[in-house]
Amino acid sequence: MALTRLKKDELDRLLGEFFAERRLLMYKLDRVREAITELKDLKEKKSGGDEETEGGQVVKRGPGRPPGTGKSETRRRRKRGRPRKRRVEGGYRLNDWDYMVSEAITSAKRLLTKQELLDHAIVWAKKNHPTMRADDVEHKLTRTLVKLTGKRGVLGKHRSGKMRGLHYGIIDWFFHGKLRQEHKGKVILEKE
Repeated sequence: MALTRLKKDELDRLLGEFFAERRLLMYKLDRVREAITELKDLKEKKSGGDEETEGGQVVKRGPGRPPGTGKSETRRRRKRGRPRKRRVEGGYRLNDWDYMVSEAITSAKRLLTKQELLDHAIVWAKKNHPTMRADDVEHKLTRTLVKLTGKRGVLGKHRSGKMRGLHYGIIDWFFHGKLRQEHKGKVILEKE
């Protein structure tokens, strides 16, 4: 008997909460409906003064270009999203710095560090770009290495862990960004 009495009290309390919440929601719904009708009335009043009749036809006048005089009807709309990147036929064109770096690595037949490439680049730049200073050569070499190891995919990079910096090699010596086992001997660590 006591158990059913508790269930009945709990049920009465839940029903009371439900009806209170329902009354609150109905009140809010009535307020929203009133606001919508007020906005519609304001819109009709505002648009009523702007309309003129010409030959029995309602014409809306507003600021901007008159309708039908622009090319907006014939212009194609741009597709949504990021525009596609332009593809260059025959691959990317490499500049003389790119060729210098790749030839230095292939002629050495081993992975080279940036310092070794910088020594080679300074000698090469004295002959091909005599007006460049040493720090400009280093800056240009850094940009070239980033470009060739990144989006161009000409070089691969390997971190030995035994010394500071990276070793750069031809991309054929790498498999999914890792140096192949048969080319591990091409990494020469300098004795300090």
